[in-house]
Amino acid sequence: MCAAEVLYARKLCMELGFTQLHATTIYEDNTGCISLAQHMHLRNRSKDIALRFCFVSALIESDQLTPVQSALADNISDLGTAARARPAFERMKAIMFGDRR
Repeated sequence: MCAAEVLYARKLCMELGFTQLHATTIYEDNTGCISLAQHMHLRNRSKDIALRFCFVSALIESDQLTPVQSALADNISDLGTAARARPAFERMKAIMFGDRR
């Protein structure tokens, strides 16, 4: 879970003397996920994941985490899991390998 890794990294930075002054931004392309984490709108179908989102929601409320909507076209993690047209593939590949931003 990304939020747990962010919390671990923030604690590690604090132990090393690097105080975190602002919330860590997490980019998410799923608006439902962001809505659940920010507002805890639980329905019968989402109650099984309530504990996980309570943890994330607590991090958001304590200003340690900020979820931000990212465009699907900018989601580099989809490069290996979803088919993309050649121009989008080439753009994502260049970003992934650090050739451009």
